Amino acid sequence: MNRSRLALLVLAAVALTALLGIGIAAAGEPDAGSNSLQARMMADNGALVTRCGTVEKGKAKDAPVFEEIQRLISTNRVAAGGVIPVNFHVISNGSTGDVPQSWIDAQILVLNRNYAGKDYNGNTVPGAANTGYTFVLNSVTRTSNRKWFGMGPGSGNERNAKNALCVNQTGSLNLYSANPGGGLLGWATFPWDLQANGKQDGVVIHYQSMPGGNLSPYNLGGTASHEVGHWVGLYHTFQGGCGSSACTTTGDLVCDTPAEGTATSGCPSGKDTCTLPGLDPIHNYMDYSTDICYTQFTTGQDARADFMMSTYRPVIGSAARIADTSARTGAGDAAAKASAAYGLRAIPNPFNPRTKVEFSMKREGNALVRVFDIQGRTVATLVNARIGAGTHRYDLDGERLASGIYHVQLRI
Repeated sequence: MNRSRLALLVLAAVALTALLGIGIAAAGEPDAGSNSLQARMMADNGALVTRCGTVEKGKAKDAPVFEEIQRLISTNRVAAGGVIPVNFHVISNGSTGDVPQSWIDAQILVLNRNYAGKDYNGNTVPGAANTGYTFVLNSVTRTSNRKWFGMGPGSGNERNAKNALCVNQTGSLNLYSANPGGGLLGWATFPWDLQANGKQDGVVIHYQSMPGGNLSPYNLGGTASHEVGHWVGLYHTFQGGCGSSACTTTGDLVCDTPAEGTATSGCPSGKDTCTLPGLDPIHNYMDYSTDICYTQFTTGQDARADFMMSTYRPVIGSAARIADTSARTGAGDAAAKASAAYGLRAIPNPFNPRTKVEFSMKREGNALVRVFDIQGRTVATLVNARIGAGTHRYDLDGERLASGIYHVQLRI
């Protein structure tokens, strides 16, 4: 490290090696057909749009019940939230689609607000979950390619574009803006498909759905919030239709999202398509409502995302910021509490060029402490051994590290 420059260490500590034999049973078929690809809506400019092209083949991926996930969070086996570096890939056809940096910045801001339980203007929404996920713009690429600009899900153009542009899919979100055919607003991949997908992992959005675009009422950035919802492991709220009262085996597999028979178009007050309790969750980001109608994720969805991210995207799902957490409240601050329980800290922080990483063990056990850069690459392993109870300190020498933000991860 250049001694004249300052490195900021953003510590992240939540443990999660194995999930100790938790069974994950298959449950229900994922939504496809009339409630997804065929759901067409009209933008104010007369263009027909399709809200989402995310489709999963096979059986839906279940998660433990809410209470079990909370127990896993409290025992540091699942992280509540995490820092998500975003590699933003602007795909254009010449000047068309070459969105300005201000649109990109506004989209990142919308993601941070929506996933923090706030509306598009930054106001806290009563009842909305603060998921604890933070989005940090890591890089921006700009590519002019006519074929890639019009790519669709599963197409050769999508495959070629992602193979060329994808960066560090295991430790970051690759977010692509393009102009998909048929007015499709976006699609995403699921976390449990990461290993098989490789560079195909990520989220694609219509460039005109970003803040500043012209696809009103679908131009406030809600498309990205919806598609990232899939990327962290959430299904549509109308998944599988009305289902039954067994919310853990039917529907969207989340118990605090009321059953919903059909995707929502617009923002119809009082929509109720199922006989089960509760009106349709038209304000949920995982429905098909207009952007302005979107206001919330639920605590159940937050818990499901935490489990799926910790299980299938562990570089992200086990690394949550403990800097600047004093103002965080609600479900989103469980990761900070977990970190505090182990006393994980760096002294000094910021550091230049060396610091000491300190944490405590309540009892003897295995400990793995690794340092990641913002792209999710391991830059140092401080300890990987069985150690005793008590406080432990390890030196981190940043002499050869570039100035920047780093995450320290503790696994026990």
